[in-house]
Amino acid sequence: MEYTLGVVIPVPQPHRDTLRAWRQEFGGEATAPIAPHITLVSGSYLTTWGKAAAHVRDVATRMQPFTIELGAARSFRPASDVVYLPLLSGADQCWQLHQQLLGDALRHESSFAYHPHLTIAQNVPAQHLDAAQAALSTVDMVFEADRVQLFDTRGGQWNLSEDIALGA
Repeated sequence: MEYTLGVVIPVPQPHRDTLRAWRQEFGGEATAPIAPHITLVSGSYLTTWGKAAAHVRDVATRMQPFTIELGAARSFRPASDVVYLPLLSGADQCWQLHQQLLGDALRHESSFAYHPHLTIAQNVPAQHLDAAQAALSTVDMVFEADRVQLFDTRGGQWNLSEDIALGA
């Protein structure tokens, strides 16, 4: 049986609660169970779970913590009905992590090229996307990315498997 995994950078408090409220307001109830995060890899593992998790740990320990700054809301429309917060700083490090995570143990599965961002709303009516983009036109949020989280879909839902410190 093949499972899906996800590797993300979680957003710490106090920004997590603010972002969660925005995601719920503009993205609806579907965003409620998902904590605000920046996805590094979402896909499947090609070998065993143990080998995939070990690879994530190895990559994480080689990357030092870094600063992420989120800016004013943008949209991927018309390519995709998504409003997101771009990374004004930290995108290069996310790209490095993304590239280093891909390899013999992990595969990234997406219809779109990797673009580090934090999703606010997706797959909702256009007026919700418009409202999110207008309301979040002056966002300036800074936090330290000091960990990644590894999720799996065993049991049919996203489960936090490990919280891994960067540079540990």
